[in-house]
Amino acid sequence: MVPKGIGKLKLLTCFGDYPVGDGSDNAVIQDGWKLEELSSLSQMRYLCLVKLERAAHCSRNAVLTDKRHLQKLILEWTEHGEGSYSKEDVSNTEKVFEQLIPPHNLEVMCILHFLGQQYPTWFGATCLSSLMSLVFIGVRSCVHLPPIGQLPNLKFLRIEGAHAVTKVGPEFVGCKKGDPVCDELVAFPKLEWLIFADMPNWEEWSFFEEEVAAADVRGEDGAAEIRKVDAQPARVRLLPHLLKLQLHGCPKLRDLPQQLGKDTACLKELSLSGRSNLKAVEDRPMLSEVLAIGYCEGLERICNLPQVTELRVSGCPNLSHVEGLGSLQRLLLGEDMQEVSSRWVPRLQEEHQRLHGEDLDIYTWTS
Repeated sequence: MVPKGIGKLKLLTCFGDYPVGDGSDNAVIQDGWKLEELSSLSQMRYLCLVKLERAAHCSRNAVLTDKRHLQKLILEWTEHGEGSYSKEDVSNTEKVFEQLIPPHNLEVMCILHFLGQQYPTWFGATCLSSLMSLVFIGVRSCVHLPPIGQLPNLKFLRIEGAHAVTKVGPEFVGCKKGDPVCDELVAFPKLEWLIFADMPNWEEWSFFEEEVAAADVRGEDGAAEIRKVDAQPARVRLLPHLLKLQLHGCPKLRDLPQQLGKDTACLKELSLSGRSNLKAVEDRPMLSEVLAIGYCEGLERICNLPQVTELRVSGCPNLSHVEGLGSLQRLLLGEDMQEVSSRWVPRLQEEHQRLHGEDLDIYTWTS
């Protein structure tokens, strides 16, 4: 229970765990505050709203928009088991979230256990132009990721627990098919660190759709030839400043987009774990420093990574081919990799001796 009248403390700058109430009529105390009481707290710099599933439809839309000092915002719904909310609960949650439009100056935003099925329309809009860090945790019901690829200042992005997502495609970049803006697009222009975790149903990842089209020239039998056409506009740049990419607990994801090996010239660290469907990590010339792989039971090949200087491997019992790592300086193997690595470590040692005139540094660690 909380005392009434929080809106009268107009000079508050920091508020952790502001509990949203469901409208108790007690004269002195209540189970939480209404969202409208935030309206007078114009000096707020840090705000965490909890129990948002209890929020009623706001009577005014500018509950957060006019807070020109707000830098960090956390929105949290109470975590429950899957299927425990009614359609009315989900609909109301989406309407409330739609009204929580943040101010233009917001730098950090965290979304925790959102129970809706679609994100607000203002995601990816100009109201998030100052955002540098964005975190989603426990967004179990949203089938698609929000269109945030054109946020101009976003540097850190973490998406964890998006259980309903099976495919990540152009909607994530924020580019609609036929949109002329996409002809000269820089997607995620300042993003440096990208993390995906606990996405058990994610199978496909692409930035642009492949189109199947009928060619103008017909075959000998007069039928139009059907072929795949690369739908990526020629002047698009993807993740030009990405330094670290981590994918943990995405067992069904089959492969990484090929664009990650072409456009990500700054990529220094790639970390993969819990990806049982992954067969190979290969042909990534832009990856320049660290490759860390753990518990990818289906992994068979690590090949043609000419700039990687450090390789860390554990829990990959079917890894049989490791080659084309001409810049490798350090190899770190989990204790469970001793037997399987005996197939390819001698070749790596021989290559390193031939190229660098010294032995390859090899280390073993116990988990």
